[in-house]
Amino acid sequence: MASAGAAELVFVVDVSALTPKGFVGSTEYEGRKIDLSFDDANAGVSLNSEMAGRLHVKKGSRISIIIEDDNNQVAETAVAAVGTSLRISDAKVYYAVGREGGAVIRVRKS
Repeated sequence: MASAGAAELVFVVDVSALTPKGFVGSTEYEGRKIDLSFDDANAGVSLNSEMAGRLHVKKGSRISIIIEDDNNQVAETAVAAVGTSLRISDAKVYYAVGREGGAVIRVRKS
């Protein structure tokens, strides 16, 4: 399930499929199932326009991704694109989520 506060998106992600360059996780957002792709290319985050609006970010904005686990790992990155797809391209996030087969992820404007 994903929810959105004034400046945070929360995703409960389960890895659902491997791809040639990473993997796809599934989550829910606003009551709809969505796919979230992950890779380790460190190219940033792509958000759909509704999510970008909730975070008050645009292309180039800095965001934080918090992977909730025993250590609450934090990755800092930029918004690479605002469009229709959802993608997290960050090595730290990719390996943390992939290692566990899923995670709770919080995305915030930095």
